[in-house]
Amino acid sequence: MNTPDTPDHELEKRLSARLLDVFIRAGLVLAMTMLCYKIFAPFLPLMLWALILAVTMYPIHRQVAKRLGGRQGLTATLLVLVSMVVIVAPTSVLVSSLGDSTYDLISSVKSNGLQIPAPSPSVAEWPVIGKKIHSFWSQLHTDLPQVVLSMQPKIGELAKYSLDIVAGTGGRILQFLLSFIIAFGEPGCCR
Repeated sequence: MNTPDTPDHELEKRLSARLLDVFIRAGLVLAMTMLCYKIFAPFLPLMLWALILAVTMYPIHRQVAKRLGGRQGLTATLLVLVSMVVIVAPTSVLVSSLGDSTYDLISSVKSNGLQIPAPSPSVAEWPVIGKKIHSFWSQLHTDLPQVVLSMQPKIGELAKYSLDIVAGTGGRILQFLLSFIIAFGEPGCCR
């Protein structure tokens, strides 16, 4: 029999095996959690918007469903279509107008048809930046094509940055529309 001063090696082996088993399981759970997060991370904003829309649109969904005789699927489809029209129509008009304006601006700069008015003398009196703005504006007024050529690299960077913003906005709008579909796409989502 063991005395209190002597260690029980068998007990230590069993405890260390159990502890190692717990650490291995915890590590596997952590690895699986990280992998799941990495897989689902791109969809988290979409799912968050879908959750917000499903909760906030629930009263409207109930009222429309009541008027349509309790037809949940038809109500969900109708709400998604109305939401898309309300979002897509103004956005497409805005993007089309922006594209046309940009094309007109580029065409008029290329054909030297764009005329910048002369700056007001009061612009030079603005504090801190007035003289610089007045000088630059005067250059634009007198020789626009040369200023555009001298700023070509910066204009290219600005155009790329603007295109990234427009593309990102388009992606966010599509994500928002998909969240409407997810929020109302499940027939039993809003009961």
